[in-house]
Amino acid sequence: MMKIMTPAYTSILLLCSFSTLAQSTLAQSGSQPITDKSAIIFEANLKRAEQQLADYDAAIAALEDSSEHEQDEQKTEAQIDNLLYAKKFHQEINGLPMFTFLGGPAYTPEQGILVAAGGLYSFKTNRNQQALQRSSLSLFLVGNAVDNEFGYGLRAKHNLFWNNNDIQFIGMWNAGMQTKHYWGIGYDNAQQYELGDDTKQNVLSTTYESNLNFRLYDEWFIGPAIRLNYYNPQNDTPANAIKDDDNYLAFADKPFTFGLGAALQYDSRDVAVNAWQGQFAKLQYIVFDQLIGSQSNYQKLDIQHRFYHSIAKGNVIATYAAYQQAWGDIPYYDMPTLGGPISMRGFYQGQYRDKTTAEFTTEYRHTFKRNNGELSNHGATLWTGIGSIAPSAQQLSEHLLLSYGVGYRYEVQPRMNVRLDLGFSEHGMAFYFNFTEAF
Repeated sequence: MMKIMTPAYTSILLLCSFSTLAQSTLAQSGSQPITDKSAIIFEANLKRAEQQLADYDAAIAALEDSSEHEQDEQKTEAQIDNLLYAKKFHQEINGLPMFTFLGGPAYTPEQGILVAAGGLYSFKTNRNQQALQRSSLSLFLVGNAVDNEFGYGLRAKHNLFWNNNDIQFIGMWNAGMQTKHYWGIGYDNAQQYELGDDTKQNVLSTTYESNLNFRLYDEWFIGPAIRLNYYNPQNDTPANAIKDDDNYLAFADKPFTFGLGAALQYDSRDVAVNAWQGQFAKLQYIVFDQLIGSQSNYQKLDIQHRFYHSIAKGNVIATYAAYQQAWGDIPYYDMPTLGGPISMRGFYQGQYRDKTTAEFTTEYRHTFKRNNGELSNHGATLWTGIGSIAPSAQQLSEHLLLSYGVGYRYEVQPRMNVRLDLGFSEHGMAFYFNFTEAF
């Protein structure tokens, strides 16, 4: 059995992809753009940097319209490819904004026919700070039809960096009316039902999570964290796996939770969204309480560690370890879970949920090279992971889950990839389409 699973905002086909720069209209300089990457340097004058970018566009357009293009298409396509490669590096090193549009149709068994459109915008909050990471904003609108029912979703993500990365604002927002699945809580319930009508529910939901991080010292950060959940099933009659579930019944009239907390982080990654070297560690504690507007009282602990090592140019070994635990009156829709596009790819997100989860994944990432030895836009990955859920940490060793798979990467913006992953588990296969790496 094959399942195709993605977050709604990324389950799309690449029908069109383009990049554009918001800039003033400038006179053409007529200069020949540089294609040697080593010769491209930072231009302190913004107007000159923008004019150099316009020169790349003019040179590409001239080649596309030239008679030589018709006579020797292979030669001119190679020249255009070199110019496009140099143009992207020029935008990167000069901190110029970029926009990439993605849109098109797709199909998943859970959500039927999908039509999605959106884009990724990246920029530097201060282009004069070379060490400052590029900030990014993404937004996708998704519509779908399954079993004569219409669904929709809006997905947004922000990764913002200021003052040489001393201040970071990372967050994600999801909202919509979509088909989701719920098996119940615990390993036995996840094994009892197959994905389908027995687990399906139509849900009106909104989630938002964000962290505002401030540099304490060196690579150490601290800051507040916010979590918001609204989860309201719309089915008149719950599915078989749901109708007698104690947790579902207990929280049927409590769809909203709100939590505040804090996170301590260590982050030495070279680039947060696609690291080639460094480490990331996080200790986070969130409190959900009626005193701050939540309809349920509980707490969540999240511990993560990620490690990245470049064994050669374009070859990275990455590892991801995570532990989650929750206490109190925890609603089923905010239980710690395994599965999905980030955690244990190959399992449906939320099929395995309980008060405690743990997992460890190792991934090999390879970027193919161009003829000149520079890294190309294309890459591939292999990974394997092991995980477990349980009512308590002492029981995590009782049932182990295995995930493995292969993926393709295409760099649409500097160090920002479109990710296509095919994951395998004991329940079959799952396909994921997303921006940026899984971890």
